[in-house]
Amino acid sequence: MQRTMDEAFSQAIDHKSLAPIQAWLLVWAQNIEIARRVDLRRRYQQAQDVLAMYDKHEHDDEDAVNKALAELSAVLDVAQQAVRG
Repeated sequence: MQRTMDEAFSQAIDHKSLAPIQAWLLVWAQNIEIARRVDLRRRYQQAQDVLAMYDKHEHDDEDAVNKALAELSAVLDVAQQAVRG
């Protein structure tokens, strides 16, 4: 997170715009929302585990990968809705 925050601030300076900082803050807030909610954290971690196993060639179930990607997207959507109110 520190690296992406530094990049956002650098881009904000380069472009003379707060938009990169605002985008980073949204991502940061989503991560906090996922971390603080057990249900989201569990769903996110389970999906990440499926993807990590696929990357390590521990399975080749593309349907499971697609479901995991959809689940990650759904978790991020829920977190974003919670953050934006």
